[in-house]
Amino acid sequence: MKIALSPLEKLRAAGKFLDVTFNKRPITVSIEVTKRCNARCDFCDYWKISDRDEMTDFTDVVRRFDPLIVVFTGGEPMLRRDLPAIVKSIKTLPGFRYLTVLTHGGFLSEAKIKELVAAGVNQINISMNYPDARQDQERGIPGLFERLESTVPKMVAEGYNVFTFASMLMVDNMHDAEPLIRLAHKWGINIAFSGYNDLKNGNQAHFVSDEKMDEFRKVCARVVRLKRELGNVMTSDYFFEMLPEFYEKRHIDGCRAGKIMIHVSPKGMVQPCAELQPVAHYTDFLPAAYQGPNCGSCFDACRSEPQAPLTLRRIGELTGIL
Repeated sequence: MKIALSPLEKLRAAGKFLDVTFNKRPITVSIEVTKRCNARCDFCDYWKISDRDEMTDFTDVVRRFDPLIVVFTGGEPMLRRDLPAIVKSIKTLPGFRYLTVLTHGGFLSEAKIKELVAAGVNQINISMNYPDARQDQERGIPGLFERLESTVPKMVAEGYNVFTFASMLMVDNMHDAEPLIRLAHKWGINIAFSGYNDLKNGNQAHFVSDEKMDEFRKVCARVVRLKRELGNVMTSDYFFEMLPEFYEKRHIDGCRAGKIMIHVSPKGMVQPCAELQPVAHYTDFLPAAYQGPNCGSCFDACRSEPQAPLTLRRIGELTGIL
């Protein structure tokens, strides 16, 4: 059974945050354990990749950068049958770190969830853009939503409070934002939003057009009100204030990719983020010396949330007071 971080763990996390910040190490290291994926999303071409040249031991990566947060991602990370062993090898390293898995959820059986949690996973982020069977169509995985609906609430009821929806807010699903939030609340889990970008394969179909912008701003304002009402939206008010501007300009300055967060490929190459090209092998990369690409071509949560002003409300949200 998995519960929230204990007071001692929260204290260790706060200390680790101060440590990585002072020493100019990445707060987050995303480990792309594979590029392979069995989904068929139209905004990503990873499903066309069959390369199995993948590292089996990522402990040296984590020792080198010693981040606060480690994200296991892909591709679809759960295509790696040794994922629990990879997680456990990193969890057992000295020091505190918060471990998350980002998945489309198609392999999240009860047994797999228990195995990941036992290995040390603190959070399972499920990519979820629709609150119904349209999720199957978007991912190209028949029965996906039904499987999640039958598994996640049951596991939450058993005490596995590890799930979060990771949702892109774009033109296609802007009127599904409220149903998604309410579905997450019904299942007893949180939800976090990111913006859409075309960096993976150039598909611009999901951007919000100028003609839809007033409508989209109203959706963002409604989501902020729902945050106050339901308390399960983890995304900052700043994100919802700035996302329409990003869609208008297709650019927002201030990204610190390569500095406070890095992405490590299955072959051990460091990318500033998942959307940008490799810059060095992890054994040669020095975060404190890296000047960064200063790219503003996305508004994902990994770059928007560190930019969010630390208002009293945001501090309260992050600490669980609000």
